[in-house]
Amino acid sequence: MTVSLLGTMVAQSATLKVDPTPVREVDRHRFLGTNAGLWHEARQLFDADVQYYLRELNPSFIRIPGGSWSDEYVWNGNGVWDGNTFDMSKLVDGQWQIDYSEYKPGFHLLAPGKPDEWHGNVDVYALHEFAKDKGSHSIVTVNVGSGSPEMAAEWVRWANLKMGYGVEYWEVGNELEGRWEMGSTLPDGSRMTGAVYAEKFIEYAKAMKAVDPSIKVGGPTAASTRAPFMEDLLRIAGDHVDFLSFHTYPVERHLAGEREIIEQAFSLEEPMKRYRGYVEKYQPDRVREIEFAITEWNSKVLEDRHTGELLNGLWSAIFVGEMFREGVTFATQWDLLTVTEEGGHGMFHFAGRCMPKSQYWGLYLWSKYMGNQLVTSELSGNDTAYAVVTRDDERLYVMVVNASRDAFAEVELEVPGVAFAQEGRMATLSHREYFWDMYTHQPKWSRKPSEKKFPIIGKLEVPPYSARVFELPLKGFDLRLSGEVENAEIQPLDILLPESAPADLPIEGWVFLQNDPEDPKVGKQFDAAKVSVQGPAKLDTATVWLGEAAGRFFLTPTGAGTVTVRAKANGVSIERTIEVLSVQERKEIVWQFEDASSQWNAETSYQLIGDDSVRPNQQVAAVVLNGDVPTSGNDQLAIFSPPESVDKKRIAGVVLDVAVSDDFQCSDKQLGIRVVLQSGMDHWIDLGSLTLEEVRGKWKTLELKVPDPKYYPAMGSTYAVFIQLYQNKDEKVPVSGKVYLDNVGFILR
Repeated sequence: MTVSLLGTMVAQSATLKVDPTPVREVDRHRFLGTNAGLWHEARQLFDADVQYYLRELNPSFIRIPGGSWSDEYVWNGNGVWDGNTFDMSKLVDGQWQIDYSEYKPGFHLLAPGKPDEWHGNVDVYALHEFAKDKGSHSIVTVNVGSGSPEMAAEWVRWANLKMGYGVEYWEVGNELEGRWEMGSTLPDGSRMTGAVYAEKFIEYAKAMKAVDPSIKVGGPTAASTRAPFMEDLLRIAGDHVDFLSFHTYPVERHLAGEREIIEQAFSLEEPMKRYRGYVEKYQPDRVREIEFAITEWNSKVLEDRHTGELLNGLWSAIFVGEMFREGVTFATQWDLLTVTEEGGHGMFHFAGRCMPKSQYWGLYLWSKYMGNQLVTSELSGNDTAYAVVTRDDERLYVMVVNASRDAFAEVELEVPGVAFAQEGRMATLSHREYFWDMYTHQPKWSRKPSEKKFPIIGKLEVPPYSARVFELPLKGFDLRLSGEVENAEIQPLDILLPESAPADLPIEGWVFLQNDPEDPKVGKQFDAAKVSVQGPAKLDTATVWLGEAAGRFFLTPTGAGTVTVRAKANGVSIERTIEVLSVQERKEIVWQFEDASSQWNAETSYQLIGDDSVRPNQQVAAVVLNGDVPTSGNDQLAIFSPPESVDKKRIAGVVLDVAVSDDFQCSDKQLGIRVVLQSGMDHWIDLGSLTLEEVRGKWKTLELKVPDPKYYPAMGSTYAVFIQLYQNKDEKVPVSGKVYLDNVGFILR
């Protein structure tokens, strides 16, 4: 049921049924780990604020030495690299002859046996000490891609027997099913398989446990929940496997909306069921013994604004609950400090000083306000709210994430047979505590969840777009408050807009008022602001709700010019202006093919040459086909990677000239080309197609525009123009002749 609330918002009711009997007990801090990389800057890694925030979070584990670097890094350089030069005589049969009697900083490889010029900002000693200083345990991923069982065993010896780091969990290699990973291609040119990996795993596990039998060894450190090597690992090497590890970045559609992103937090049920099935089949006597670890996770691979926004904190709070529910044993988020232009996976952002990002605060809710015993709960009646319930001997902890931007969640709690105290504590993460400025690409403010007392009567109320934990003391137990209240600087009424924006897209704006309605020094809470606009644009709303400090609106330009937005709340008013820019399309030809083909930055499944016989005084690109059959994976007519000189954010389409030779032959007269833009945010943006019979012996210019403005935000991460040769028939037929391409470039807006 939905009802009016506060005049400007609505409330959507829900029922939360709870069985207070514990169904699983795990130290929740085992889910709150992170990854620290050799490339992290020491000044940030050892920043006093980072130290403070991590100790507050209290993660059980910090994984090192950093993702793909695990298979590219020789952990100890003693006797081989002195910090300046390499003794190449110590490279014997592809392996470095390290003097393991002492430790010296290690080195990074570009390929097996080929040292890099840069070897990171810190070494493994620094990473071990970093984890130890936080009260966390290291998880180490040993080098399979360019290392050896001996190298891994010596790391165990140094870390545990000599240095006393007490590393319990050791992973064998990282994402070795992926072509991007050093070691995924074997020395003989063949591909790594599950069977080959399993045999290597046995060698590594035996060597490492011979040094320290107490350690736990795991893999296959899969790149995704598909985990193609996992069954072979258990089938062949199951007796040596102590834990199964994998990675997950569930949101594969990077242009997905908020609702779809939230839904992908519920992605663990199927793979975890499949993995448990493998264990039951191949190691039935060790079902309760073999553990499950997610050693890299985040909402998505692409580090865009969503990984910086409050959305990622809400998503992460849900995902930790799902790991608890689905039987994950421990987890390490990816990663500690990585920052990109628009977001980054890092839990921390440096903008003059260290500021936690929303994901940190989502994990913080679990660290400070939840319990270690999971109980069964079921939320019904509200499809935008999520709940998870934990407990201890004295309290019940109810976390509710409300993903709606437009409605409160009012939750009726049903816990049969349980009586509560009269007063509880609630902690809230909302825009009042955290806001990501999508135009400056950094937190506008970031502070710990607000904490308040509340009477345990009636429904539990959760504001729009927030996560709230209700701590409910059982009858006979006292209310517990942290006593740590963060005094937030009061932000006056303000409007967030970019300085300028194109006229062909909606413009996102925000109204802020960072106040505390409970503080008598501040006065009355501003529940809403009235907004108006002057100039060539329309507003999507006349009222912006400010109950959680930030309210969003959209401008739809009706032309170019200066637009003024005004906001007014309780007698206080403010205005901001934005220049709406006219959009004029132009063509920028990037590839004219007058130079050598090696300079074109192009790939093909066939043969790509220069041809000066089909256009007067010009060389064009010619793709030569000799009875080739365009099957999947063998259908790349041409792939062009745009140079840095192209302003990718302004891409609105592709332009090219195309023709085929007079002697072109194919029995399928519907044979054609498809032009696709590939972006880090969407790897397949279909621009259009053409049957090649249309251009037999003649040229045609194609101007293919991006099919929907929703793709414009993806253009900044464009990495290729993919021209596909395709047949619609199930049975593919041979193709012979030449396809000519010329004047390939972009339509820019």
